[in-house]
Amino acid sequence: MNNIKTTVDENESKVLGIKKIALVSCYLDDGDYGTILNDSFIEEFVCNEDHFYHRIAKSLSLQGLEPVVIYPSIIKQTKTFQHKYGHSIIRIPAKKIPFFHEPIVYSPELVKKIKEFDICHFVSGYYIMYKVPDLFDYCVSKIHNKIPIITRWAGGNSKWLFPIRKAIKKNALQKCDRIICSGKDETNILETKFEIPKNKIKFLMNPIDLSIFQKREKIEICKKLNHDPKFNYILYVGRLVENKGIENILNAFKKILSEHNDVKLIFIGSGPLELKIKEFIEINQLHDSILFKGQMTHNEICYYYNIASILINATVNSGGLPNVIIEAIASGVPVIATDFGAARDFVNEKKHTGILIKNYDSKSIELAISKILNNEFSSNFDHKLLEKFSFIEFGKELIKIYEKEKARF
Repeated sequence: MNNIKTTVDENESKVLGIKKIALVSCYLDDGDYGTILNDSFIEEFVCNEDHFYHRIAKSLSLQGLEPVVIYPSIIKQTKTFQHKYGHSIIRIPAKKIPFFHEPIVYSPELVKKIKEFDICHFVSGYYIMYKVPDLFDYCVSKIHNKIPIITRWAGGNSKWLFPIRKAIKKNALQKCDRIICSGKDETNILETKFEIPKNKIKFLMNPIDLSIFQKREKIEICKKLNHDPKFNYILYVGRLVENKGIENILNAFKKILSEHNDVKLIFIGSGPLELKIKEFIEINQLHDSILFKGQMTHNEICYYYNIASILINATVNSGGLPNVIIEAIASGVPVIATDFGAARDFVNEKKHTGILIKNYDSKSIELAISKILNNEFSSNFDHKLLEKFSFIEFGKELIKIYEKEKARF
Protein backbone atom coordinates (compact mmCIF):
# COMPACT_ATOMS: atom_id res chain seq x y z
CA MET A 1 0.00 0.00 0.00
CA ASN A 2 1.15 3.53 -0.77
CA ASN A 3 0.85 5.13 2.64
CA ILE A 4 0.89 8.92 2.54
CA LYS A 5 3.55 10.97 4.25
CA THR A 6 1.91 13.79 6.19
CA THR A 7 2.88 17.39 5.59
CA VAL A 8 2.18 18.73 9.07
CA ASP A 9 3.51 18.19 12.55
CA GLU A 10 1.67 15.47 14.48
CA ASN A 11 0.60 17.95 17.17
CA GLU A 12 -1.01 20.26 14.59
CA SER A 13 -3.40 17.49 13.53
CA LYS A 14 -4.86 17.39 17.03
CA VAL A 15 -6.10 20.98 17.06
CA LEU A 16 -9.35 21.16 18.99
CA GLY A 17 -9.30 17.38 19.39
CA ILE A 18 -9.81 16.66 15.69
CA LYS A 19 -8.15 13.47 14.51
CA LYS A 20 -10.62 10.85 13.27
CA ILE A 21 -12.86 11.82 10.34
CA ALA A 22 -15.80 9.71 9.13
CA LEU A 23 -16.32 10.21 5.39
CA VAL A 24 -19.76 8.65 4.98
CA SER A 25 -21.57 7.57 1.85
CA CYS A 26 -25.35 7.51 2.19
CA TYR A 27 -25.81 5.30 -0.85
CA LEU A 28 -26.66 1.67 -0.31
CA ASP A 29 -24.55 -0.66 -2.51
CA ASP A 30 -26.04 -0.17 -5.99
CA GLY A 31 -26.46 3.57 -5.41
CA ASP A 32 -22.69 3.88 -5.74
CA TYR A 33 -21.60 1.08 -8.01
CA GLY A 34 -24.56 -0.85 -9.42
CA THR A 35 -23.47 -3.96 -7.56
CA ILE A 36 -23.31 -5.43 -4.07
CA LEU A 37 -20.19 -4.43 -2.16
CA ASN A 38 -18.86 -7.92 -1.51
CA ASP A 39 -15.29 -8.53 -0.35
CA SER A 40 -13.82 -9.22 -3.78
CA PHE A 41 -15.40 -6.14 -5.38
CA ILE A 42 -14.14 -3.84 -2.64
CA GLU A 43 -10.65 -5.37 -2.67
CA GLU A 44 -10.26 -5.43 -6.44
CA PHE A 45 -12.13 -2.26 -7.42
CA VAL A 46 -13.00 0.14 -4.58
CA CYS A 47 -9.59 -0.13 -2.87
CA ASN A 48 -7.86 0.76 -6.14
CA GLU A 49 -10.10 3.46 -7.57
CA ASP A 50 -9.51 7.21 -7.56
CA HIS A 51 -13.08 8.19 -6.67
CA PHE A 52 -13.43 11.61 -5.06
CA TYR A 53 -14.36 10.05 -1.68
CA HIS A 54 -10.83 8.71 -1.56
CA ARG A 55 -9.25 11.88 -2.91
CA ILE A 56 -10.91 13.74 -0.04
CA ALA A 57 -9.43 11.15 2.32
CA LYS A 58 -6.01 11.63 0.76
CA SER A 59 -6.25 15.41 1.24
CA LEU A 60 -7.01 14.90 4.94
CA SER A 61 -4.26 12.33 5.39
CA LEU A 62 -1.79 14.84 3.99
CA GLN A 63 -2.85 17.17 6.81
CA GLY A 64 -2.14 14.55 9.47
CA LEU A 65 -5.74 13.44 10.08
CA GLU A 66 -7.12 9.89 10.05
CA PRO A 67 -9.99 9.70 7.57
CA VAL A 68 -12.07 6.56 7.10
CA VAL A 69 -14.45 6.09 4.17
CA ILE A 70 -17.63 4.29 5.24
CA TYR A 71 -19.97 2.46 2.85
CA PRO A 72 -23.37 1.07 3.98
CA SER A 73 -24.28 -2.31 2.50
CA ILE A 74 -26.94 -4.99 2.70
CA ILE A 75 -24.11 -7.42 3.51
CA LYS A 76 -24.51 -8.18 7.21
CA GLN A 77 -20.81 -8.35 8.08
CA THR A 78 -18.88 -5.22 9.10
CA LYS A 79 -15.43 -5.38 7.57
CA THR A 80 -12.42 -3.07 7.21
CA PHE A 81 -10.31 -2.78 4.06
CA GLN A 82 -7.34 -0.59 3.10
CA HIS A 83 -7.34 1.76 0.13
CA LYS A 84 -4.24 2.15 -2.04
CA TYR A 85 -3.86 5.70 -0.67
CA GLY A 86 -3.40 4.25 2.82
CA HIS A 87 -6.68 5.12 4.56
CA SER A 88 -9.24 2.59 5.79
CA ILE A 89 -12.54 1.67 4.18
CA ILE A 90 -15.31 0.25 6.35
CA ARG A 91 -18.29 -1.61 4.97
CA ILE A 92 -21.11 -1.54 7.47
CA PRO A 93 -24.55 -3.25 7.47
CA ALA A 94 -27.72 -1.32 6.65
CA LYS A 95 -31.32 -2.48 6.54
CA LYS A 96 -33.66 -1.99 3.59
CA ILE A 97 -37.46 -2.15 3.93
CA PRO A 98 -39.52 -2.21 0.70
CA PHE A 99 -41.84 0.79 0.49
CA PHE A 100 -43.70 1.46 -2.78
CA HIS A 101 -41.03 2.13 -5.45
CA GLU A 102 -38.36 3.35 -2.99
CA PRO A 103 -37.14 1.40 0.03
CA ILE A 104 -36.67 2.85 3.51
CA VAL A 105 -33.01 2.47 4.44
CA TYR A 106 -31.57 2.77 7.95
CA SER A 107 -28.59 1.52 9.93
CA PRO A 108 -28.18 1.62 13.72
CA GLU A 109 -24.70 0.13 13.17
CA LEU A 110 -23.69 3.09 10.98
CA VAL A 111 -24.91 5.62 13.55
CA LYS A 112 -22.99 3.82 16.30
CA LYS A 113 -19.82 3.80 14.20
CA ILE A 114 -20.10 7.51 13.28
CA LYS A 115 -20.21 8.43 16.97
CA GLU A 116 -16.68 7.02 17.37
CA PHE A 117 -15.28 9.86 15.22
CA ASP A 118 -14.51 13.53 15.85
CA ILE A 119 -16.25 14.76 12.69
CA CYS A 120 -18.98 13.25 10.51
CA HIS A 121 -18.65 14.32 6.89
CA PHE A 122 -21.32 13.01 4.50
CA VAL A 123 -19.59 12.87 1.12
CA SER A 124 -22.18 11.27 -1.16
CA GLY A 125 -23.92 14.54 -2.02
CA TYR A 126 -26.99 13.39 -3.91
CA TYR A 127 -29.83 12.76 -1.47
CA ILE A 128 -32.45 11.79 -4.00
CA MET A 129 -35.02 9.56 -2.31
CA TYR A 130 -37.97 11.72 -3.22
CA LYS A 131 -40.82 10.11 -1.29
CA VAL A 132 -39.36 8.50 1.82
CA PRO A 133 -36.69 9.46 4.37
CA ASP A 134 -33.29 8.28 3.14
CA LEU A 135 -30.21 7.12 5.02
CA PHE A 136 -28.88 10.67 5.24
CA ASP A 137 -32.05 11.91 6.97
CA TYR A 138 -31.96 8.94 9.33
CA CYS A 139 -28.31 9.42 10.34
CA VAL A 140 -28.63 13.18 10.82
CA SER A 141 -31.62 12.71 13.11
CA LYS A 142 -29.59 10.33 15.30
CA ILE A 143 -26.29 12.26 15.54
CA HIS A 144 -27.53 15.86 15.58
CA ASN A 145 -25.90 17.84 18.45
CA LYS A 146 -23.69 14.83 19.30
CA ILE A 147 -20.95 15.36 16.70
CA PRO A 148 -20.22 18.09 14.11
CA ILE A 149 -22.04 17.28 10.87
CA ILE A 150 -20.56 18.41 7.57
CA THR A 151 -22.35 17.43 4.39
CA ARG A 152 -21.72 17.74 0.70
CA TRP A 153 -24.69 18.96 -1.33
CA ALA A 154 -24.51 18.24 -5.04
CA GLY A 155 -28.08 19.05 -5.93
CA GLY A 156 -30.46 16.77 -7.69
CA ASN A 157 -33.81 18.06 -8.89
CA SER A 158 -35.56 19.50 -5.82
CA LYS A 159 -38.70 20.04 -7.92
CA TRP A 160 -39.30 16.29 -7.75
CA LEU A 161 -39.60 16.27 -3.98
CA PHE A 162 -43.07 15.59 -2.61
CA PRO A 163 -44.13 18.31 -0.10
CA ILE A 164 -43.72 16.05 2.94
CA ARG A 165 -40.43 14.73 1.56
CA LYS A 166 -39.20 18.28 1.02
CA ALA A 167 -40.04 19.10 4.66
CA ILE A 168 -38.07 16.06 5.87
CA LYS A 169 -35.10 16.97 3.69
CA LYS A 170 -35.23 20.59 4.80
CA ASN A 171 -35.22 19.51 8.44
CA ALA A 172 -32.20 17.25 7.93
CA LEU A 173 -30.21 19.87 6.03
CA GLN A 174 -30.94 22.54 8.62
CA LYS A 175 -29.51 20.25 11.32
CA CYS A 176 -26.17 20.07 9.52
CA ASP A 177 -23.46 22.37 10.88
CA ARG A 178 -21.94 23.15 7.47
CA ILE A 179 -22.93 22.31 3.89
CA ILE A 180 -20.35 22.18 1.12
CA CYS A 181 -21.43 23.08 -2.44
CA SER A 182 -19.64 23.10 -5.77
CA GLY A 183 -21.76 25.58 -7.70
CA LYS A 184 -23.97 28.66 -7.61
CA ASP A 185 -27.10 26.68 -8.48
CA GLU A 186 -26.66 24.38 -5.50
CA THR A 187 -26.09 27.36 -3.20
CA ASN A 188 -29.22 29.08 -4.50
CA ILE A 189 -31.36 25.96 -4.00
CA LEU A 190 -30.15 25.57 -0.42
CA GLU A 191 -30.92 29.21 0.38
CA THR A 192 -34.28 29.49 -1.37
CA LYS A 193 -35.80 25.99 -1.26
CA PHE A 194 -34.45 24.77 2.08
CA GLU A 195 -33.88 28.10 3.85
CA ILE A 196 -30.27 27.38 4.77
CA PRO A 197 -28.44 30.51 6.05
CA LYS A 198 -25.56 31.72 3.88
CA ASN A 199 -23.08 31.37 6.73
CA LYS A 200 -23.74 27.61 6.81
CA ILE A 201 -22.83 27.15 3.14
CA LYS A 202 -19.24 26.78 1.91
CA PHE A 203 -18.19 26.77 -1.74
CA LEU A 204 -15.48 24.11 -2.14
CA MET A 205 -14.61 21.83 -5.05
CA ASN A 206 -13.41 18.24 -4.86
CA PRO A 207 -9.63 17.88 -5.08
CA ILE A 208 -7.79 16.61 -8.16
CA ASP A 209 -4.18 15.61 -8.65
CA LEU A 210 -2.70 18.47 -10.68
CA SER A 211 0.60 16.61 -10.88
CA ILE A 212 -0.95 14.10 -13.30
CA PHE A 213 -3.82 16.05 -14.88
CA GLN A 214 -1.87 18.58 -16.93
CA LYS A 215 -1.14 19.56 -20.53
CA ARG A 216 1.22 17.34 -22.53
CA GLU A 217 2.18 17.10 -26.19
CA LYS A 218 -0.36 15.07 -28.13
CA ILE A 219 2.12 13.52 -30.56
CA GLU A 220 4.35 12.33 -27.73
CA ILE A 221 1.45 10.80 -25.76
CA CYS A 222 -0.08 9.20 -28.87
CA LYS A 223 3.21 7.42 -29.38
CA LYS A 224 3.12 6.26 -25.73
CA LEU A 225 -0.45 4.96 -26.08
CA ASN A 226 0.07 3.61 -29.60
CA HIS A 227 -2.62 5.84 -31.15
CA ASP A 228 -2.47 7.75 -34.43
CA PRO A 229 -2.07 11.51 -33.74
CA LYS A 230 -3.87 12.35 -37.00
CA PHE A 231 -7.22 11.48 -35.43
CA ASN A 232 -9.46 13.69 -33.32
CA TYR A 233 -10.30 11.62 -30.24
CA ILE A 234 -13.62 12.28 -28.52
CA LEU A 235 -13.44 11.11 -24.92
CA TYR A 236 -16.00 9.89 -22.40
CA VAL A 237 -14.80 9.13 -18.86
CA GLY A 238 -17.16 7.86 -16.15
CA ARG A 239 -19.71 5.31 -15.08
CA LEU A 240 -21.58 3.60 -17.90
CA VAL A 241 -25.08 4.17 -16.54
CA GLU A 242 -28.41 5.45 -17.85
CA ASN A 243 -28.26 9.09 -16.70
CA LYS A 244 -24.94 9.83 -18.43
CA GLY A 245 -26.44 10.39 -21.88
CA ILE A 246 -24.42 7.56 -23.41
CA GLU A 247 -27.01 6.57 -26.02
CA ASN A 248 -27.16 10.17 -27.24
CA ILE A 249 -23.35 10.32 -27.39
CA LEU A 250 -23.27 7.16 -29.52
CA ASN A 251 -25.93 8.44 -31.93
CA ALA A 252 -24.25 11.83 -32.22
CA PHE A 253 -20.88 10.20 -32.92
CA LYS A 254 -22.35 7.99 -35.64
CA LYS A 255 -23.62 11.12 -37.39
CA ILE A 256 -20.30 12.94 -36.94
CA LEU A 257 -18.45 9.94 -38.38
CA SER A 258 -20.45 10.25 -41.59
CA GLU A 259 -19.05 13.77 -42.02
CA HIS A 260 -15.53 13.40 -40.58
CA ASN A 261 -13.29 10.43 -41.31
CA ASP A 262 -10.65 11.49 -38.79
CA VAL A 263 -12.57 10.99 -35.53
CA LYS A 264 -12.66 8.21 -32.95
CA LEU A 265 -14.69 7.84 -29.76
CA ILE A 266 -13.04 6.48 -26.61
CA PHE A 267 -14.99 5.16 -23.62
CA ILE A 268 -13.19 4.83 -20.28
CA GLY A 269 -15.22 3.37 -17.42
CA SER A 270 -17.44 0.47 -16.46
CA GLY A 271 -21.07 -0.11 -15.61
CA PRO A 272 -24.38 -1.67 -16.62
CA LEU A 273 -24.40 -0.12 -20.14
CA GLU A 274 -21.13 -1.75 -21.15
CA LEU A 275 -22.94 -4.49 -23.08
CA LYS A 276 -25.21 -1.98 -24.85
CA ILE A 277 -22.16 -0.01 -26.05
CA LYS A 278 -20.52 -3.17 -27.36
CA GLU A 279 -23.77 -4.14 -29.13
CA PHE A 280 -23.90 -0.67 -30.75
CA ILE A 281 -20.33 -1.13 -31.96
CA GLU A 282 -21.15 -4.56 -33.39
CA ILE A 283 -24.44 -3.58 -35.08
CA ASN A 284 -22.91 -0.51 -36.73
CA GLN A 285 -19.55 -2.13 -37.49
CA LEU A 286 -17.63 0.58 -35.66
CA HIS A 287 -14.90 -1.57 -34.17
CA ASP A 288 -12.16 0.73 -35.49
CA SER A 289 -13.97 3.95 -34.63
CA ILE A 290 -15.23 3.35 -31.08
CA LEU A 291 -12.60 2.23 -28.59
CA PHE A 292 -13.67 0.71 -25.29
CA LYS A 293 -10.93 0.89 -22.63
CA GLY A 294 -12.81 -0.24 -19.52
CA GLN A 295 -11.90 0.83 -15.99
CA MET A 296 -8.63 2.72 -15.50
CA THR A 297 -6.76 4.49 -12.74
CA HIS A 298 -6.11 8.24 -12.82
CA ASN A 299 -2.46 7.51 -13.62
CA GLU A 300 -3.67 5.89 -16.85
CA ILE A 301 -6.65 8.11 -17.66
CA CYS A 302 -4.62 11.33 -17.53
CA TYR A 303 -2.82 10.46 -20.79
CA TYR A 304 -6.09 9.96 -22.68
CA TYR A 305 -7.05 13.55 -21.88
CA ASN A 306 -3.78 14.57 -23.56
CA ILE A 307 -4.73 12.96 -26.87
CA ALA A 308 -8.38 14.04 -26.75
CA SER A 309 -9.83 16.88 -28.81
CA ILE A 310 -13.07 16.87 -26.81
CA LEU A 311 -14.43 15.51 -23.53
CA ILE A 312 -18.18 14.86 -23.48
CA ASN A 313 -20.16 14.91 -20.22
CA ALA A 314 -23.83 14.79 -21.20
CA THR A 315 -25.15 13.89 -17.76
CA VAL A 316 -28.93 14.12 -17.40
CA ASN A 317 -30.39 16.13 -14.47
CA SER A 318 -27.36 15.89 -12.22
CA GLY A 319 -26.10 18.57 -9.86
CA GLY A 320 -22.63 19.30 -8.62
CA LEU A 321 -19.56 19.52 -10.82
CA PRO A 322 -18.41 16.25 -12.41
CA ASN A 323 -14.75 15.69 -11.58
CA VAL A 324 -13.99 14.79 -15.20
CA ILE A 325 -14.80 18.36 -16.24
CA ILE A 326 -12.06 19.84 -14.04
CA GLU A 327 -9.66 17.05 -15.07
CA ALA A 328 -10.26 17.93 -18.72
CA ILE A 329 -9.87 21.66 -18.15
CA ALA A 330 -6.61 21.02 -16.27
CA SER A 331 -5.44 18.98 -19.27
CA GLY A 332 -6.38 21.70 -21.76
CA VAL A 333 -9.27 19.75 -23.34
CA PRO A 334 -12.48 21.52 -24.49
CA VAL A 335 -15.56 20.15 -22.72
CA ILE A 336 -19.07 19.57 -23.99
CA ALA A 337 -21.33 19.50 -20.94
CA THR A 338 -25.02 19.67 -20.10
CA ASP A 339 -26.14 23.12 -18.96
CA PHE A 340 -27.00 21.97 -15.46
CA GLY A 341 -25.62 22.34 -11.94
CA ALA A 342 -22.12 23.63 -11.34
CA ALA A 343 -20.95 22.74 -14.84
CA ARG A 344 -22.16 26.13 -16.05
CA ASP A 345 -19.83 27.85 -13.56
CA PHE A 346 -16.77 26.36 -15.26
CA VAL A 347 -17.73 25.41 -18.81
CA ASN A 348 -18.59 28.10 -21.31
CA GLU A 349 -17.23 29.68 -24.45
CA LYS A 350 -16.48 32.98 -22.73
CA LYS A 351 -14.02 31.23 -20.41
CA HIS A 352 -12.72 29.18 -23.35
CA THR A 353 -13.30 25.90 -21.53
CA GLY A 354 -16.00 24.35 -23.68
CA ILE A 355 -19.60 24.41 -24.84
CA LEU A 356 -22.74 24.01 -22.75
CA ILE A 357 -25.69 22.27 -24.36
CA LYS A 358 -29.19 23.21 -23.20
CA ASN A 359 -30.59 19.89 -24.36
CA TYR A 360 -28.72 16.62 -23.91
CA ASP A 361 -30.16 15.08 -27.10
CA SER A 362 -27.91 13.66 -29.80
CA LYS A 363 -28.45 16.61 -32.17
CA SER A 364 -27.20 19.14 -29.59
CA ILE A 365 -24.15 16.97 -28.90
CA GLU A 366 -23.50 16.59 -32.63
CA LEU A 367 -23.61 20.37 -33.24
CA ALA A 368 -21.24 21.05 -30.33
CA ILE A 369 -18.77 18.44 -31.58
CA SER A 370 -18.88 19.93 -35.08
CA LYS A 371 -18.23 23.43 -33.76
CA ILE A 372 -15.07 22.30 -31.99
CA LEU A 373 -13.83 20.05 -34.81
CA ASN A 374 -14.38 22.82 -37.36
CA ASN A 375 -12.10 25.14 -35.36
CA GLU A 376 -14.95 27.43 -34.33
CA PHE A 377 -13.88 27.22 -30.71
CA SER A 378 -10.69 28.40 -29.00
CA SER A 379 -9.36 26.98 -25.73
CA ASN A 380 -7.33 29.45 -23.65
CA PHE A 381 -8.21 28.95 -19.98
CA ASP A 382 -6.29 30.55 -17.11
CA HIS A 383 -4.94 27.44 -15.36
CA LYS A 384 -3.89 29.39 -12.26
CA LEU A 385 -7.54 29.17 -11.21
CA LEU A 386 -7.10 25.41 -10.77
CA GLU A 387 -4.53 25.65 -7.99
CA LYS A 388 -7.27 25.69 -5.36
CA PHE A 389 -8.23 22.16 -6.45
CA SER A 390 -4.92 20.64 -5.30
CA PHE A 391 -4.86 18.02 -2.53
CA ILE A 392 -2.97 20.31 -0.16
CA GLU A 393 -5.16 23.40 -0.65
CA PHE A 394 -8.36 21.38 -0.41
CA GLY A 395 -7.19 19.70 2.80
CA LYS A 396 -6.33 23.04 4.38
CA GLU A 397 -9.75 24.48 3.56
CA LEU A 398 -11.54 21.42 4.89
CA ILE A 399 -9.64 21.54 8.18
CA LYS A 400 -10.68 25.18 8.64
CA ILE A 401 -14.30 24.07 8.35
CA TYR A 402 -13.80 21.17 10.78
CA GLU A 403 -12.06 23.36 13.36
CA LYS A 404 -14.72 26.04 13.24
CA GLU A 405 -17.56 23.55 13.72
CA LYS A 406 -15.73 21.50 16.36
CA ALA A 407 -15.24 24.68 18.40
CA ARG A 408 -19.03 24.96 18.74
CA PHE A 409 -19.25 21.66 20.62
